[in-house]
Amino acid sequence: MPSTTDLVTTLFDDTRNPSKITVGLTMAVKALDKGHSASIILFMDAVKLAKPNALNEVDIGAPFKPAKDLLQKFIKQGGNVLVCSACMEHNGIKESEIDPRFEVINGGDVVDLMMGVTGSLQLS
Repeated sequence: MPSTTDLVTTLFDDTRNPSKITVGLTMAVKALDKGHSASIILFMDAVKLAKPNALNEVDIGAPFKPAKDLLQKFIKQGGNVLVCSACMEHNGIKESEIDPRFEVINGGDVVDLMMGVTGSLQLS
């Protein structure tokens, strides 16, 4: 887990709300494009997005890029995707089921990260 980050984007919805996913990823990528560090935290139903290929069908259309492309760019540019362990347990998702590029964190980790963040975007 990063010890600090400039922007934290929190997602709470799964693919039933593709607009929130897309906007969250878009803003996180924009932060990296501007030279900031960025992390995305997946909470509640959004932990389902931590499974490999979960974003493959999320595409709300122009002017937005498909979610899978945004995620790839976000990770390639150094962004971190963090997944709430309690939310995983609540949704019956095991750590072995999630994308290996993502990191599982707990509530204490979330508090530590949020206490040093410069800005946040909460899509709930």
